[in-house]
Amino acid sequence: MKRRPPKNGQVVQSKNVLLVDGNALYKRGFIGARNEYNRNGQHIGGIYQFITVLRKLIDENLYHKVFVFWDGEFSGKLRWEIYKDYKSGRGKDYINGTKPEDLEEVAQRGVVFNYLEELYIRQLVDEKVEADDFIAYICNTKKENEKITIATSDRDLCQLVNHDVRMYLLDLKTYITHNNFKDYFKHHYENVALVKILTGDVSDSIKGVKRLGEETLIKFFPKITEKKMELYEIIERAKELQDVRLSEKKKPLAVLTNIINGTTDGVQGDQLYDINKKLVDLKKPLLTESAIENINQLIDNPLSDDRSIKNVYKMLKTDGIDVMLGESRYENYLLPFKKLIEREKKNNEILN
Repeated sequence: MKRRPPKNGQVVQSKNVLLVDGNALYKRGFIGARNEYNRNGQHIGGIYQFITVLRKLIDENLYHKVFVFWDGEFSGKLRWEIYKDYKSGRGKDYINGTKPEDLEEVAQRGVVFNYLEELYIRQLVDEKVEADDFIAYICNTKKENEKITIATSDRDLCQLVNHDVRMYLLDLKTYITHNNFKDYFKHHYENVALVKILTGDVSDSIKGVKRLGEETLIKFFPKITEKKMELYEIIERAKELQDVRLSEKKKPLAVLTNIINGTTDGVQGDQLYDINKKLVDLKKPLLTESAIENINQLIDNPLSDDRSIKNVYKMLKTDGIDVMLGESRYENYLLPFKKLIEREKKNNEILN
């Protein structure tokens, strides 16, 4: 997207937007805080950790809007309809229903949702659409003056990194930008999707080119670490390398032949590249018409004013989180959220 200069020399104020992968943040907190209980012996680690990490992120930077996106019960079904092995390694079953979740985990996630509603956090969950696709949609349609931070542990979203979009990796507790991307990953930041199209994604059970891993990819195509490349360039270069071997009377390399032909041992067959591009390329997120309508409303509409920070303080006491915070922290614990609420209320006045 090309930038247009401000009219009449007017300076356009930057707006900072935080996009949170709700399931990624919640699962890290729930699993990592299994020993945190309230005075009644109820596990509250998922609630406490989610709010605390989100509070930290909001406190570190001035954000004008904060979004949290959640995966629904059948999120990922749009990809499963393209590729039947999608997330099969995680026990996903889009015909018979997903595997049963921990009831305690589900209950705490619902409580977190209620907290966020009162804290003026914009939230969205869709039965079929994945949080990644909502996050990608906002990044792809962002306004020119918006600077976006994505909070997640999912490396798939790294393909959205550019001059105006950065990542906060929850597991590394660090910010990834286009400038420091090479310090954490072996390939160029504009080649994230390309690498996954070619090599697949083990975590999502997506098969890539047979016998091709990232190390081999970089060995034969080192430019993938230096600049943006296209799939056709990789295929053409593979043909060149194979021709050189043949001219030198050397045996053709199977991995190069597989790249040229798009050979896989996955169910994609001879449609490997077309299918993998649809699965992993977040420049074209998979969204239903209703999901697009809902996210556009979430982005542009003012938030309802029937929310109250007082309700959150009551919830903290009900859940026993006030004891965990202690008197010294309790009073100022929600201060970062109060500042966000003030900005959202001003935004409501402008929109109304």
